[in-house]
Amino acid sequence: MIPLDIAGFYNLPGEGILVELRDNNGQAMLYNRQGLQYRIVDLKQQGIDTSSEEKALAQMNTLTTPQAL
Repeated sequence: MIPLDIAGFYNLPGEGILVELRDNNGQAMLYNRQGLQYRIVDLKQQGIDTSSEEKALAQMNTLTTPQAL
């Protein structure tokens, strides 16, 4: 499977933070945290590399982590 590129992050009212992943064909996919976690587990069970998804999840977690004052 070809690694995905992180195209951007979006904060949508009622949805929270979403990540947009794109494949080499330009097809975009949007995931919330739960959907991305499910994708990672599913791909790992199939033996497929999840480094792009894990990187996106780590960045998503950074965006939603409260900053200390």
